[in-house]
Amino acid sequence: MRGPSTNADPTLDALLDEVYGAAEDDPDAALTMLVDAEASWPDHPELLFARGELEWTLHGPEAAESHYRRAVELAPEFADARYALGEVLGLLGEEQAMIAENLAVRRLDIQADLGDGVGTREDQRFIAQVAEDVLAAIPEEFRVRLQNVPVVLEARPGEPLVLEGFDPRALGLFEGQGDLGQHSNATHDAPTRIVLFYANLLASFPDEDALREEIEVTILHEIGHFFGLDEDDMERLGLE
Repeated sequence: MRGPSTNADPTLDALLDEVYGAAEDDPDAALTMLVDAEASWPDHPELLFARGELEWTLHGPEAAESHYRRAVELAPEFADARYALGEVLGLLGEEQAMIAENLAVRRLDIQADLGDGVGTREDQRFIAQVAEDVLAAIPEEFRVRLQNVPVVLEARPGEPLVLEGFDPRALGLFEGQGDLGQHSNATHDAPTRIVLFYANLLASFPDEDALREEIEVTILHEIGHFFGLDEDDMERLGLE
């Protein structure tokens, strides 16, 4: 989680760990814990964010919006809260407001990458090697059809893509013309390629085994787009 720039509070951190643990089995009980904690930490951005997550789970995105929005008001550098608010705004049809939040998320994530040392050459070599291994394991009949489709690494989606409504924390992207002549959502004159956003992958999956697995899923997902599969097809195949 990329939270606000506040002093760490071990007691609060322990409470949030307990809340998120409880939420897996009993979100109602987790929400009660949060409400009770508000007396000790009134209007705290991280509690508001957690409240938004639970309200979304229990009552839908509309119930979460005010909590995310208040967290952002109190901590404008709270990237996760801005990202969640952007998701809600997108679902509510407020596209321009969503894009504004996503642009802020992109800026904050890039700043955090620099501070955290995300995306070293060693990191990129690891991702590239896993990608090569995944491609080598694809059945030959499909690998031949992919031979002119490079897999490239980029840190995060560029600003022009985010301005078009693209997710700033996307893990991958298929651009260009697919195997059946269909185009991706990107510009039609874009070269045909698969992009892995290595900083997003690394930030989301710090564990090496989980990262390896997600690289495979992401590549297969984007290859699916190349072959004309839609999001429902991806979900059925477990590539979401």
